[in-house]
Amino acid sequence: MLELWTIFLLSAVAVIIAGTKLSDYGDVIAIKTGLGQALVGSILVAGATSLPEVVTSSTAAIIGSPNIAIGNVFGSNTFNLMILALVDVIHGAGPFMLKVHSKHILSALLGILLSGLATLFILADHLSGVGFNFFGIGLGGIVILITYLIGTRLIFRYEEKHRIEEEEEEGLIDLNLSLKKAIIGFSFSSLVIIVAGIALSYSGDKIATLSGLDKTFMGTILVAAATSLPEMVAAIAAIRINAYDMAVGNVFGSNIFNMVIIIVTDIAYRGGPVLAAVSLSHTITALIGLVLSSIAVIGLFYRSKKTFLTIGWDSIAIIVVYLFGAYLLFNLGVSF
Repeated sequence: MLELWTIFLLSAVAVIIAGTKLSDYGDVIAIKTGLGQALVGSILVAGATSLPEVVTSSTAAIIGSPNIAIGNVFGSNTFNLMILALVDVIHGAGPFMLKVHSKHILSALLGILLSGLATLFILADHLSGVGFNFFGIGLGGIVILITYLIGTRLIFRYEEKHRIEEEEEEGLIDLNLSLKKAIIGFSFSSLVIIVAGIALSYSGDKIATLSGLDKTFMGTILVAAATSLPEMVAAIAAIRINAYDMAVGNVFGSNIFNMVIIIVTDIAYRGGPVLAAVSLSHTITALIGLVLSSIAVIGLFYRSKKTFLTIGWDSIAIIVVYLFGAYLLFNLGVSF
């Protein structure tokens, strides 16, 4: 067991370091190729940040652990929202959301829609007793992919119409790095994440089996936290140069992209539609994510100046709901 935990922790560290570098290289590539000004650039950077989740979830699906695969997706989304609260704690006095542009509401709402669709199809597949699929691929994953493509297009068009200067972005990016070196670094970091992500899934699955930990909890809390740490590192780096919009955009952008991982997982999983194979307890995680996202949207829209110990009340609510959700999954052992 000690050996498995060692592999798990070392893999998590590798994912954190490589995931952070991957995001940096992705930014350089996007800007120097001109992709940073287009929808494709947004997809590249979002994909770079979420690669740990992609590799970990698809590997878990291949080895027959759909609960770890889907738990990683939903758990990563909830942990990412927890990052907003953690950023509020460390960024300084006053509510964090007051310093963020309201344009992020659109991204947050798209994330809510995608997560709601995933929850709907989990319930529909279980209650019907038949996994809705199209040529072996779950209908839920297909609908989520189509909605994602339409939604990201809407976000791109909205931002084109309401162009906001983002000078703070360049403060995080080493533009002296050549495009060739960025591509090499991006490729190497991707390789490290693929290897580490596979090890993370295998060790996480074995730990859950041998220790008696619920695989839903393992995927939702431990694996998801490990794969989401690059986002946390990037968010902390952003607020150090007062790039608050970048920190929030990274969180909501990753949450949107993470939902597309469901169709990747569905293709990798050979036991039928993956949403029909997972525990219904994932609906609890998904609903917690919906509540957390709704709190964030309210904070962005209402923009309250009231605080508790210099922390915004929306951040307090996010922390409480997240910890309550972890308690439900671990101590209550949700079953249906």
